Amino acid sequence: MAAESIQQKWQNNIGHKLRTYRKAQHLSLTDLSRLSGVAVPALSHIENGNRDVKLSTLVRLSEALRIKLPDLFNAISEDPQPAHNHIAGYDLGDD
Repeated sequence: MAAESIQQKWQNNIGHKLRTYRKAQHLSLTDLSRLSGVAVPALSHIENGNRDVKLSTLVRLSEALRIKLPDLFNAISEDPQPAHNHIAGYDLGDD
């Protein structure tokens, strides 16, 4: 079996970080999809490291998760923390 490429390692790392931030904020894939405009299947592929994600998509996801874009590139061992701890709830337009 071939060694994992650098690109695949980044895809896996970023996908893991996105999932960790999403779950830390108690958001489902559907919630994040509604907040970011990224389709649920695409989110699933990104979180699983199966998609080479565009920068514009990462920007939309970081904005939806209320994190700084560079947080997606930090070491995996760091605990995910939203950029703003005083954030009220999310408006998913259910009203």
